[in-house]
Amino acid sequence: MPTTTDPGTTGGLVAFGWDYDHGEFVVLNGQVPQPAREAIYQAGFSRRGDALDCWHQRRSVEPHEQIRRAGRLVDRLVAARVPVASWHRPEQANGDLSEHYRWLQDEGPFPDAARAAEAAWSIVCTALATERLIPADRGLARAVLSGDIVVEAMQTFDDVGWWLARSAAEEDDSLSSYVMLRHDTGNGHLGITDHWAAGYGPQARRDFRATQLRDTTHPPAARAQAARPSRRARMAAAPALAPLPPGPAPRRSASR
Repeated sequence: MPTTTDPGTTGGLVAFGWDYDHGEFVVLNGQVPQPAREAIYQAGFSRRGDALDCWHQRRSVEPHEQIRRAGRLVDRLVAARVPVASWHRPEQANGDLSEHYRWLQDEGPFPDAARAAEAAWSIVCTALATERLIPADRGLARAVLSGDIVVEAMQTFDDVGWWLARSAAEEDDSLSSYVMLRHDTGNGHLGITDHWAAGYGPQARRDFRATQLRDTTHPPAARAQAARPSRRARMAAAPALAPLPPGPAPRRSASR
């Protein structure tokens, strides 16, 4: 029999997700057993998010600590046979979701770093040849082209590319400094938006995985729910009910 420290074994599904407004969050689907609900609360998911019908952690909790808490909770629920899945990609479930949260905390090199470096080199080469970059940003592009700055990972949102890159000045890669490059194809800008000092490459790679490479897609049902006003908003917008008419005056009883 499950106890208050054992999340339980059956019923419902707990979906784990993340966005900029809520941070790490969970959505409870179906009949999630009470011990699992208590485990979720104990893990820090105690704040209500009406927009997504979710539970999230306090905004003051550091983002990577939120990820660690979520990862431990996923492992605990999987061990207790409570079904879990990604809110963004429901097919990523149970053990696969546990592996995903371990990946989010990974500080190791990117397996496709060589491919990213080649892609970035090709992009800046074309941009310089066709004069798509504004003059002030061409020096940074030439540093990528020459190999002084080596791009290790890339992600594109709409027309903006985010590139994690390291300085090639140090022979030992572990001593390299890292920068975040932002390439806007719409207006021809290539600039540095963030910087990690020498020796902080592992943290830079972990940050990029947790903020740029993770899936933040809203499933269709969630998009429909987000477009629908929350219950609180619907109640606030509802017209006030007309007051009830006064009742009949009380009858006077005959005095004896």
